[in-house]
Amino acid sequence: MFMGKVVGSLWATRKVENTSGVKFLIIQPYNLNKEPNTDTIVAADTLGAGEGELVMVAYGRAARVAVGNEDMSIEAAVIGIIDEYTVDKEAYNGDLDIEKVAFKK
Repeated sequence: MFMGKVVGSLWATRKVENTSGVKFLIIQPYNLNKEPNTDTIVAADTLGAGEGELVMVAYGRAARVAVGNEDMSIEAAVIGIIDEYTVDKEAYNGDLDIEKVAFKK
């Protein structure tokens, strides 16, 4: 599971039947400094996340379980829209920017 920012939507007029009616978003994974990496992924969204929102994304079987269909042809799914997070500065052993240890909508 990772967090990322919704950077766009994806529409496909032709796709496999078991993804019919599913909304897809383009997500840019974030590190804890809230800096994007250069990759983007496509994730199914059943929660109604919007562009610019910070989201939690599950991968693989966990994504399919989250959308309620383990046979669906997806690899990633939005499983939460992040309202707030904090990081314990003393417990974290990375190069976290002290100004970005918390996020609140």
